Amino acid sequence: MVAINWFRCVGLCCVLLVISWSGCVADEGWFWHVTDFHYDFSYTDLDLSCNDDVTNHGEYGNYWCDAPWRLVESSVEAMKRFKPDVDFILWTGDSVLHTGDEHLSIDINDGILSNITNLLVEKFKSTPVYATFGNHDYYPDAQFPPSNNELYNRTLENWLTWITDEGEKENFLKGGYYSVVTAHGIRVLALNTNLYYTSDKLTGNLIDPAGQFAWLETLLADAVTRKEKVLITGHVPPGMVDTMSKSWMYDHFNTKMNEIIRKYSDVIIGLHFGHEHMDNFRVYTKSDTPVVTMFLAPSVTPWRYKIPSKTGAAHNPAIRLVQYDRQTGRHLNMITYYMDLPASNAQGIPQWAEEYNATRDYNIDDLSPNSMNKLALRMSSSNSLEFNNYWKWRVVNVQDAMMEECGEACKANVVCQFHHVDQSTYDACVLKAVGKSSCLLQSLVTVLISVLTCLATYT
Repeated sequence: MVAINWFRCVGLCCVLLVISWSGCVADEGWFWHVTDFHYDFSYTDLDLSCNDDVTNHGEYGNYWCDAPWRLVESSVEAMKRFKPDVDFILWTGDSVLHTGDEHLSIDINDGILSNITNLLVEKFKSTPVYATFGNHDYYPDAQFPPSNNELYNRTLENWLTWITDEGEKENFLKGGYYSVVTAHGIRVLALNTNLYYTSDKLTGNLIDPAGQFAWLETLLADAVTRKEKVLITGHVPPGMVDTMSKSWMYDHFNTKMNEIIRKYSDVIIGLHFGHEHMDNFRVYTKSDTPVVTMFLAPSVTPWRYKIPSKTGAAHNPAIRLVQYDRQTGRHLNMITYYMDLPASNAQGIPQWAEEYNATRDYNIDDLSPNSMNKLALRMSSSNSLEFNNYWKWRVVNVQDAMMEECGEACKANVVCQFHHVDQSTYDACVLKAVGKSSCLLQSLVTVLISVLTCLATYT
């Protein structure tokens, strides 16, 4: 009898130990973030998206053009191969090619969105895909109206698999935005930030296009009450753009977005956007304390822009995998994979590989705002190895000969956008950084003149 009771006690202790241990071990999950497919159906024929004369139409694309279907398909196949069992997929828009409105229509744009939707569903079956519009997805380009329209109606029919709540269907039909709760209780707020984009001439004079700001604040306030964790995703990001020294958004919209993000930073676990075609991030601070990180994923399309005053950098196609704690939403790690475009075209086989592992290769503990803030600060120092790596990964491992140099002014613009998401503070940061560089240069010149004068005196 004593032996039986002893065994029962040992068994009970083992059960309690397992329960206790399971509570201590993080429940870790993964999700994919893919953005800016920009499928060019005219590749090798009319080359509608190409910014230069293309003589070599590689099977998987060209740096001057948007993605052929083979690249679109290969990127999704690579996602499936590298990590098939993810909790969900973020797809942040811009699936339509870069070309003039005369080459597009509602039917063409809807067809492209439908084809990529079907591809993701076919490859990942029942995995939820939380999709958002990009500015190029609308017809006419970037002119999203703050009201119901045919493209919203057609797209909802394709996305009913993950937009199932009747109220959220109404929000989508009204403004192209919606909310869902994942299987593990994370609330995803999928925004249509194209309504705030400076290229949208229909919304610039409005205060709250389609009532999205009011909706966003209501859900975030509810999340505070319910102690929910919130992930925000969309296409056009708030904050400052180092290549332009201004925001993608109208100033009043950028200011409003930033205010909301800071106000509800306690429940926001991360922001995930696309649009920039580069690997980038920004850290929101409140009273000089880092509170939220925005992650900008690189694009699938290798297309580089070309305007009279500037040509964009070449970059390889990329996809992004994020590890997170399912219970808290805390972002733990991020792995970016890329296609070596020249090698893929040369060999006729897609060459996908890991580009970098964030915690390992940036030497950070996790992707928390505190860790990303420390990383940004290390990048701002002179001869920063982290910045050199960032500059390479920003354009997704293009060959060294094709990489642009980043001098003092360039670096000032970049490191200031890490922390300063408003125009005034960003401008002040750049002015201060460039001023320091100018002061240092002037000091060096003064020293050099003194040395030369001294040498001249004694020779």
